[in-house]
Amino acid sequence: MTDWGRGPIDSRAKQGAWHPRDATDRNKCGHEKKPTEMKKLPICSLVAIATVIPMMGITAPPSEKTATSRNGMVTAAHPLAVQAGLDIIAAGGNAIDAAAATAFALAVVEPFGSGIGGDGIALVYNASSGEIIAYEYRCAAPLMTSYDTHDYTTTSQWRGTIAGAATPGMVAGTTSIHADFGSLPLAQVMEPAIRYAEEGYIVGPTLSEIAMNMYDTIIANDDLARTFLVDEFPPEPGTKLTNTDLAASLRLIAEEGPSAFYGGEVGRKLVAGIEEAGGFVRLEDLKSYRVNRGRPLHITYRNHHVYSAPLPYGGMAMLHNLQLIEQLPIDTSEAHTSPVNVTFLANAMKLASHDRGEVAGDPRFVNVNTDWFLSKDFARQRAALIHEDRVLLRETMADFPDEPPTDIHGSTTHLSVMDGDGSAVAITQTLGAFFGCGVLVPGTGIVMNDQMKNFSRLRTSPNNLQPGKRMNSTMAPTIVLNEDREPVMVVGSPGNYRIITTVVQMIVNVIDFNMSLPEAIDAPRITARHWNSLVELEGRHPAETVSHLRRSEFQVTTRGDFDLFFGGVHAIVRDPETGMLTGAADRRRDGVAGGVPDMEPAVVGDESIEKVED
Repeated sequence: MTDWGRGPIDSRAKQGAWHPRDATDRNKCGHEKKPTEMKKLPICSLVAIATVIPMMGITAPPSEKTATSRNGMVTAAHPLAVQAGLDIIAAGGNAIDAAAATAFALAVVEPFGSGIGGDGIALVYNASSGEIIAYEYRCAAPLMTSYDTHDYTTTSQWRGTIAGAATPGMVAGTTSIHADFGSLPLAQVMEPAIRYAEEGYIVGPTLSEIAMNMYDTIIANDDLARTFLVDEFPPEPGTKLTNTDLAASLRLIAEEGPSAFYGGEVGRKLVAGIEEAGGFVRLEDLKSYRVNRGRPLHITYRNHHVYSAPLPYGGMAMLHNLQLIEQLPIDTSEAHTSPVNVTFLANAMKLASHDRGEVAGDPRFVNVNTDWFLSKDFARQRAALIHEDRVLLRETMADFPDEPPTDIHGSTTHLSVMDGDGSAVAITQTLGAFFGCGVLVPGTGIVMNDQMKNFSRLRTSPNNLQPGKRMNSTMAPTIVLNEDREPVMVVGSPGNYRIITTVVQMIVNVIDFNMSLPEAIDAPRITARHWNSLVELEGRHPAETVSHLRRSEFQVTTRGDFDLFFGGVHAIVRDPETGMLTGAADRRRDGVAGGVPDMEPAVVGDESIEKVED
């Protein structure tokens, strides 16, 4: 029986996993560091963030990355974004209000990972009805685009330019969630984000390092450089940045609603800048954009109900991966990092990756039988291909004539929120690559996405480019209910294709290996895809596991011990007996977890990251 946050895991699951060290020469994106990078990035107090200040009888947990509360919980990739959500709950808002506040705040203080020029996917659990609703607000191909405007055999001609930007959905999606379930005015919910953009926010280690890694992209665009560089250099941790143009755009949205963006003053200014720079998004695209609201995908796994993102997102692959694992003889008497367990997991990842690629696409354009794809019968058929002592090769799965993507960035961001009534929200949002297409539209403060790259080069693919179509995504925000259909887990991660494999491992770690939430997040991760025999591991895996994988004809790559390449989980578990919420944030990123105290507004962080004043 899974212990939802009430006790430690037993010692076997901890084996070799819980002692962080920074002995790697890789940066947080998973790429080799340049020699000059090794001297940068002094440790900033932003990393050492206290989560819940003890007050009114609530005691702060021992780790600054975890928090507990019965009144509400927010966990996200930046402490100021968490603070925004906590303040909204403390002001009488619910989980949906807090999630919207956190999402808009992240668009300001974590500008490389998401923004109002991007998109997202949200799952909302309504405690009063027990219903889970998916809000799909993926970017859409502009109506004037086609394989004539975007040649996918020579993407270098348009990738990294405004031509790679698709019609944004983040504003429509976030405001739709709030309109359906929020209890506070939109202006109040957006106030923290506006304040951070106008008055400033403190740069953390992750933003500083990513700005360094993306320097060539940033310096190439005058408005991007003016906003995110300091004297034409990447900002050091502790630097204050502002984005007053973005504050003005957000303020108009807060006052007028999403129409300000989708056809109003913000949208007109955005389209004028895009058109002048050679992009394809037009006012007609903004005015015709719609949020798709409906049912998430669902399976049962070990007597739990698991809900995740519908197509064209990565939820189908993540759930199929779990279905495959449920058919395999995973040995929970051994560590999750044991040779056989890792081999089973890696092969299940490869098979799920392959099967998704054969069918996934925008369901408005492609008919996919998700009921069969996620069935136990299909999982049993496919799991029969998996063995504990040899790699599952692509030709064994049946061929799919595409080519492996070369884009392995770790961008995107995820937030998880629950309130004291049990309502929950999981949101994953993105610009695509770090800083999107590398263009900040003048006068708006808005960084545009680069999502056009995510269509297939093959015109016959279910993920082919068509006007108005939404491209595939690996984002997979997930909500787990127990056998009695009570919410017990909210989880998600950034990280490109590693989103799918990271969320799978989180659920397996907690449900199968009975790990506490912080231990499940800290546990060493793997990832694998079907394109080749490669499996990538974090550095804390036992030598015997690495040897077994190589004997099984895997190509093994070992990355850093806690490597941002493998995502940045933000999750919450709920004890259904006590209602206690435990939130945890991934040490692989700058995030924190914050709980709402009994009486007074919660405080997240130390003096270095409190509200900035001039």
